[in-house]
Amino acid sequence: MNKAQTRQKSKQKQKEIKITKKEIKERLIKHFKNHIGENNRTSQEEIFQAVIGMNSLAFDGFTRFYLWENINQVIKELRRKDKCFIIKRSGNYSVLKEQEEADYYKSVCDRAIKNMQKSKVRADDWVEKEKWKEFENSEPDEPETPIIPKPKTPTENVDEAKTKIIKMWDKEYEN
Repeated sequence: MNKAQTRQKSKQKQKEIKITKKEIKERLIKHFKNHIGENNRTSQEEIFQAVIGMNSLAFDGFTRFYLWENINQVIKELRRKDKCFIIKRSGNYSVLKEQEEADYYKSVCDRAIKNMQKSKVRADDWVEKEKWKEFENSEPDEPETPIIPKPKTPTENVDEAKTKIIKMWDKEYEN
């Protein structure tokens, strides 16, 4: 099978999804009617399946990320428009019900506000101290070494296997 056939086959494997923001919104609202309060929380995967109608693993990583980003945008819109106040806590989602849940959400907001205030101070500092000049004249960092190790040659693989066998052989006869 050549590369073009392989690409065509992989395209056929993944089902095409056509869903509007309106449909996402309707499906989210329907799903979250059963997930009010932290005791009735739901997972990201359950939300994905309720909205898309399929397991997220049926999609490649890029498509899964794209679909979830669209779902997440609608979740934020529902909260912003006060239609359905969904929060995320410990990796799970639920509609606000108790004051303790609201207090948790407010603490998340307070932390974000505090970090934005610090960022505003750093922005003023960057301009006042002309840090951009220092940046402009700086040397680029050393290139990073790749995280993924270089594949071993067949000879290296054989040598490694021989070493393991010898060690196993030695252990067997030591006992």
